[in-house]
Amino acid sequence: MAEKELKRSLGFWDVLMFGVGGIVGAGIYAIIGKAAGLSGNMLWLSFVIAATVALLTGLSYAEFVSRYPDSGGSFEYMKQGLGKKTAFSMSIFIVFTGIVAAAAIAISFADYLSRLVDVPNWILIIGIILLMGFFNIIGAKYSSYFNAFATIVTLIGLAAVVVVSIPEFGTTPLLETNSGGWTSLFAGGALIFFSYIGFEDLVKMAEETKNPKENMPKAVIMSGLIVLLVYVLIAISSVSVLDWKQLSNSNGPLAAVIEAKLGAWAATSLVIIALFATSKTILSNILGTSRLLYDVARDSDKSWLKKFTTISGIGNAPNYAIIAISLVAIGFGLIGNLKVVASISNIFIFIVFAMVNLALLNLRHKKRKEKDQKPPFYIKFNVKNIPIPTVLALISILVLFGFNIYNLFQGNL
Repeated sequence: MAEKELKRSLGFWDVLMFGVGGIVGAGIYAIIGKAAGLSGNMLWLSFVIAATVALLTGLSYAEFVSRYPDSGGSFEYMKQGLGKKTAFSMSIFIVFTGIVAAAAIAISFADYLSRLVDVPNWILIIGIILLMGFFNIIGAKYSSYFNAFATIVTLIGLAAVVVVSIPEFGTTPLLETNSGGWTSLFAGGALIFFSYIGFEDLVKMAEETKNPKENMPKAVIMSGLIVLLVYVLIAISSVSVLDWKQLSNSNGPLAAVIEAKLGAWAATSLVIIALFATSKTILSNILGTSRLLYDVARDSDKSWLKKFTTISGIGNAPNYAIIAISLVAIGFGLIGNLKVVASISNIFIFIVFAMVNLALLNLRHKKRKEKDQKPPFYIKFNVKNIPIPTVLALISILVLFGFNIYNLFQGNL
């Protein structure tokens, strides 16, 4: 019997919504308060720093997905750029990036929902991960419907925060740093980076996307730019309405912002919106990581991994991979400490992003002596076929990784 293949059911707007939805998720609702405590009134610049580093790496993802539209994402890119052995050794980091991120966001979901219902957090964590796993099992197209709806709801909530804050624009000195100066700005940027891991999940949808060599690179870049604009507006809005110290001490910073302008009913509404934001990000993480595990198992010689290559069910999805990832995510989620789990996820994503950039640099170096046929998306500004933006991406990732370690030792996470 011929092995089933993933079905190409997603158009450009589907994957763009996946990209925006995967990035605009729990991070902006859960992390912004802690980041404000580091960056003060210049919180917006920390978002720009994090977004710039993410977009530089996004260029590498865009070129790779244009060359190799494969469901393996980072795994496939490392395999092409650094060799199969290196890719397999790094696959554990890539898989756990998605798993631990889903766990962290499930903890955030439970914290929000516990404001509305009196149910133990561990039950809520298990419930939301299983529900998002079910959405994945019934198929990518149905998952995209939920993701698109939840993304629209999330953006409406963020737009509401901006709109109610507009009268306060200009009342806060946005160029005023706190006592930590530039160190705090970069530390804030390192913490905020947790909000930008959506690129990793988006490119894993390549085998289910129509015309992926054209549509995927555009979706990667456009989603990053859209999210940058949204995040900067939210950062400016937040510090304009509330003092950054109040934001840093709030369990629901954006709810606190809108409550200050419209009252308790608006805060409750934003909590409900946050539930959509967090749930759809869990969905995206499980979806992307299951496609990665499917691809690793497909390329591996290990017989015990072959079960994860099974495509089955009404959704024609890698169901065994989805189930395994959901169960492991539940295990991490039951740790229950958002700060600890999110910090672990941050470290994984820095390592993965750095290796993707290294893979592209090595691939370009190897192809310098060949007559390389340029893919539909090709990074410009090259020196001897080495893309300067990719070099800058690698350097900036190492800088933010250092500040992430600084945060851990300083007790900021």
